[in-house]
Amino acid sequence: MLPINFHKTFIPERRLIGSLLHYAALGKRGTYQEIGAETGIPMGKSTGKVPAIIDYARGMGLIEMGCRRDSIKEPQLTTLGRVVYAQDVYLSQPLTQWIAHMNMCRQTTGAMVWRSTFAEGRRVLGSSFGKRQLEHYLEGRYGRGRDRTGPLLSCYVSPAALANASVLSCSGDLVERHKAPLLDSYAYAYSALLLALVEESFRGEGQVSLVELADKTLCFDVCLWSEGDVEHACALLERKGLLTVDRLMRPWLLEPRAKADSAWAHIYDDFA
Repeated sequence: MLPINFHKTFIPERRLIGSLLHYAALGKRGTYQEIGAETGIPMGKSTGKVPAIIDYARGMGLIEMGCRRDSIKEPQLTTLGRVVYAQDVYLSQPLTQWIAHMNMCRQTTGAMVWRSTFAEGRRVLGSSFGKRQLEHYLEGRYGRGRDRTGPLLSCYVSPAALANASVLSCSGDLVERHKAPLLDSYAYAYSALLLALVEESFRGEGQVSLVELADKTLCFDVCLWSEGDVEHACALLERKGLLTVDRLMRPWLLEPRAKADSAWAHIYDDFA
């Protein structure tokens, strides 16, 4: 999981993430300075945006880092990363940004502050809260420090980053979270994400109760969905055929019908 200050105060600029995805697609490797020189991501002799952009792309589930023991970095596209690179390299589509946001909130591969705010924080902060309230909450979780919130909010209101998804809006000190869209065109992406979460958290289980899935992964808290919203989402997801929901049992049981890796390939099918 990405540490508290991985971002070094930088926002996830889509243009820079796209340049990194292109670098990874070409199978290149190098030091931070060499990556910066080839991609145009600003990087000085010792500091710059390259480490932060790499970590953002990792947290969003777009790249993995090849195993090397020296200063050479080898970003490699994930299955999701390959699809995004081919279809929406600069992450301009709201769907892409929502999936990036949801991945940033995952317990194993996301970012600590994102997880605390959008997943674990739903029951504490609610759907609307003050910026100072958020800062106080994060200080309670991680101790006092300089600007615990960092670019967490600004990245969702900046057009250069993830504003197109409308994950949240800010008006003065007030922050208002918005629900993940309940659209048929998003159902393939949601299916792929749920399949990935099931494979990650319930390995080897043929069926998973929605209550267990919600409690262990907090995925519906990240979406800000109510119980009725989850039921609506289940209906949308079943139509795509990548999973089924057994409604005869209480709580409902989710049964995967595909692997996440194959499901990611279809997330833009309804936008063709």
